[in-house]
Amino acid sequence: MNADRKIVGAVGVIGPTRLNYGRIVPIVDYTAQLVGRVLSGRKG
Repeated sequence: MNADRKIVGAVGVIGPTRLNYGRIVPIVDYTAQLVGRVLSGRKG
């Protein structure tokens, strides 16, 4: 999201049908948050 809280991109996973998505989704969410912080120049 940008400073106006509008979505400006997405991060996704491509994997097999039987991928353990319960374990992967939190990792993808964390990665998306980190990328968002880097792109916005925020720390923390």
